[in-house]
Amino acid sequence: MIRRLLANRRYMREHRWTHAHLSEYVDEELLPDDVARVKAHVGICPHCRRVLATLRRTLDGLRSLREEPTPGVADSVIDRLRHEP
Repeated sequence: MIRRLLANRRYMREHRWTHAHLSEYVDEELLPDDVARVKAHVGICPHCRRVLATLRRTLDGLRSLREEPTPGVADSVIDRLRHEP
């Protein structure tokens, strides 16, 4: 009983710590021991695994916004009309 209680407390402590450091983990700003700590917890915690996956998808989406959009047909037609005499 006491072992299970202590294990649950340890798990929750790791859960809170991991959740608070997921952004730093994704940004590769953690020390190697802390990286191992996050990986170990994410390996057993479905909630943190989902949060990490969502964070990565969000960052990938934000990074794709920086890319210059390719000009469409309408853009090229408008550009040609502007440069016609």
